[in-house]
Amino acid sequence: MLFVLFVGMSAVAAAASPEEPIVTSVTVHAVKGFQQEYSLKVAAVIKDKVMSVDMGALARALRLIHKREGDHLVIENTLDGKSSFCHLYEKNNFVRIDAADPSGETRVIQLQSPPVLRGETLYLPVADAARMFALWLDREVSYDRKRGRIDAFLWSSRPGSEVGSIGVVKPQDRDIRAGSAARHTGLTELTALKINELVNGVVIRIKATGAESVASFIKPDASGMAYLTFKNAKGDPSMFLRSFSKGLLKEIKAIPLGGGAMQLSMSFNNTLFNLKSTQYHWDARTNTYIISVLTDVDVQQAYRQEKLKSIQQGLLHDQQKWKFDTIVLDAGHGGRDPGAVGPGGTQEKDVVLNIVKELGQILQKEWPDVKVIYTRTDDRLIALKQRGKIANQNDAKLFVSVHCNAAKNRKAEGAEVYILGPHKNDAALEVAMLENAAIKQEEGYEEKYKGVSEEHMILSSLAQSAFTLQSTTVARHVLEGMEQKTSINGRGVRQAGFMVLWTPSMPSVLVEAGYLSNPKEEKLLRQAGVQRDIARGIYNGLVRYRQHYEQQQLASMGEPAGR
Repeated sequence: MLFVLFVGMSAVAAAASPEEPIVTSVTVHAVKGFQQEYSLKVAAVIKDKVMSVDMGALARALRLIHKREGDHLVIENTLDGKSSFCHLYEKNNFVRIDAADPSGETRVIQLQSPPVLRGETLYLPVADAARMFALWLDREVSYDRKRGRIDAFLWSSRPGSEVGSIGVVKPQDRDIRAGSAARHTGLTELTALKINELVNGVVIRIKATGAESVASFIKPDASGMAYLTFKNAKGDPSMFLRSFSKGLLKEIKAIPLGGGAMQLSMSFNNTLFNLKSTQYHWDARTNTYIISVLTDVDVQQAYRQEKLKSIQQGLLHDQQKWKFDTIVLDAGHGGRDPGAVGPGGTQEKDVVLNIVKELGQILQKEWPDVKVIYTRTDDRLIALKQRGKIANQNDAKLFVSVHCNAAKNRKAEGAEVYILGPHKNDAALEVAMLENAAIKQEEGYEEKYKGVSEEHMILSSLAQSAFTLQSTTVARHVLEGMEQKTSINGRGVRQAGFMVLWTPSMPSVLVEAGYLSNPKEEKLLRQAGVQRDIARGIYNGLVRYRQHYEQQQLASMGEPAGR
């Protein structure tokens, strides 16, 4: 857990008179972890040039539970799995800290100034408040008087710190709480190993039962090896075998030496880390042997580096999220819905399925890193709503629906590519109405599309507006690619309310490959060679779009576009 706390003073009200305290506020900025921070203001007063903070409000800002009983304030904290209670009293220079466990320790910490009760609120000078939390929580908490700010790094306990023992009441002095202190007796047995990796070091704890063993500790040598040797102890060596691929501690293992002795060897990475200090002690209260190794790492700099690393990982995640890795190909109509039918009997559903299959084969060969999804691969009817859902479920980066056109005017000819939007001319409306009529071939279409109106199309086009620029870019490139590969002239990029484009949540286009109602184009569209050319033309357009898409993504990630 990381807290970075900045407390700055900002006066919000002037003193009513020289005798009255100035009512002000203290800004508490807390960082609990990477990208987890908040700022709050808590009540404070200034009197005789000394700023005092509302201790209840400060506890609340630090996310500590507290309750007030008259002139008595109790603050509860759970840290490292252990709970303790801090008791503050009006006009009392001593703070009592009790462990939640009745057999735990009691501590008494002396304050430079006693808390003052103003109304129903206990106030304590900011400097004393910072010192109290530092001693109680065993964390880096200090008050910068010149800057009027508290800096608190509540990430972890400081390696080798002894402040946690300050004010501990001796066992013989606390019989009223816990009775006589438990004594450790019997042969020493090492039972558990706990390693806490800190931003500026590591703490190794060896839990034991029995009496304290005579032990000697040899600090890390030039090669980074350290040793803790117990004169008389037992334990399972396999329980203490650990290795680490990164960090300060490389390896730790236990070796029985014979004659009842046991040695723990520790290998530290002093090639990448400069060791600043090493401390060893036995904690009689918990029967734990503790080794603390501190490096010369700048904690604030390390935090900034970790935050930068976190941001970079987030960017990498975004890159993967937006990577052009999936495309959905939709062959229009199918099954009992033939789509447009030419004068020679050519059915749209057959022509577009052939084009889509050809296009899919090209993509699979040329883009092995892109997954190709088909809404249909045989002669079956797929509901218009379902086609878009298939694209959404597969997190597609592009939806391409292929159709053939038809018109009352049999001289109408040429390819068109549409994006979703309100029609801008009658011709576009006519094409949309023709394609949308496919819903009548779906079972229960009356109920399924009940209430669907032009208003729904407008709402859907607004939802697609986020992709309008990309969809337009796709449409333009695809049309240009088809023009270059076929003799079917392009009629331009248009927009209309195609229902198949309502659902997809990604750039989407609808390709009208040509007019089956035109006898000349019908003969072309039914030819396998022309169908392959149309597929190749669409692919060529997609190549240009993908290049544009990936350049945009790289630019948005702050990376150079060229690869």
